Amino acid sequence: MICVSIANITFSELNKLIFDFEMIELRLDLLNFSDEEYTQVLASKIPAIATYRYGTKEDDFRIDALKKAINLGAKYVDIEIDASKYFVGRMISYAQSKNCKTILSYHNFNETPSSKELEKIIEETKNLGADYIKIATQANTQTDVDRVLSLYKNNKNLIAFCMGELGKYSRIESLNLGAEFAYAAFSKEKETASGQFTYTEMQKN
Repeated sequence: MICVSIANITFSELNKLIFDFEMIELRLDLLNFSDEEYTQVLASKIPAIATYRYGTKEDDFRIDALKKAINLGAKYVDIEIDASKYFVGRMISYAQSKNCKTILSYHNFNETPSSKELEKIIEETKNLGADYIKIATQANTQTDVDRVLSLYKNNKNLIAFCMGELGKYSRIESLNLGAEFAYAAFSKEKETASGQFTYTEMQKN
């Protein structure tokens, strides 16, 4: 499946195209929808990931926003592995109580750690009880890309790829290696990470 990251757009922009998509990621930290608009989006039956990245809001604010999305019908919730233990624990527990799948995610926007470090991150994530593990790192060399894609050999329920121009095609290759879905941009102007293809480009590949 191709999951379209929804950020920095209006409800009316999304509403025109939502039924063209297989799956969406709602970046709650980068959207300004009303409760009624979120209700309409999450009632559309398009599988949705709810995400609220840390940075501008307190943990309890983000927890409340994600809980609301889960209650409205989000099928997945994305939780950063390096968030506070309080946040991670509360969100995993709540999501599980609502039969919402959990994605524990690791992002590194500067580099790709060693294979040993990446495997350690995956092991820590498994121990927390996540349904899926997401690894997204910056590719500075082709070796970085190869290192991330090699993680599929020994790990299941993994969504691993590289960001940046060098990592662009790892997003497509991840689907061939076992990832349940890969992320795409709503449009060229609405990328949420470097190296994203648009949904239309992903379909062609």
